[in-house]
Amino acid sequence: MTHFLLNNSQEYLEETYEEVKTRYLLFGKDLYQILKENEPEIFYKLRFFKAIKLIEKTCWGEVESENSYAIYDDGKNTFGIQLEPTTPVICLHNQRTQIEIGDWNGNDFYKESIKFIKEELIKN
Repeated sequence: MTHFLLNNSQEYLEETYEEVKTRYLLFGKDLYQILKENEPEIFYKLRFFKAIKLIEKTCWGEVESENSYAIYDDGKNTFGIQLEPTTPVICLHNQRTQIEIGDWNGNDFYKESIKFIKEELIKN
C-alpha cells in the first residue's frame, strides 16, 4: 500500500501536481491551488495520487479513477484529501476524524476545508 491513509482496496500511482491539474478538472479542483497560494507550508508537504486498479472487491465495484487523492505528512501530522466529483464532496481525514464538505447552499467549501485542515488535522 502506498500510504496507510489511502483505502487499501485500490492500487495507486503517485502523480505530480502538474499531472493532477491536467487530469482532475471537477468538483474541488481549486483546493490544491488555493493551498499552494495561501498555505504553502501545507501544500508543499502534499503527495498526490490517482487510483489505477481495484485490488479488492468493494461495494462500489470499480476503481475510483476519477477521484483525486493527496496525503499530507510533515513527520508529526498526517492527513488525507480525497476529491470526489460524483458525490461531489471534499473528504478530509486522518486517524482520528473525518469530514465531507460539499457545496451546501452556497457555502465557501474551500474556506471550510482549509479551516478544518488547520484546526482539526494539523493542530499542534
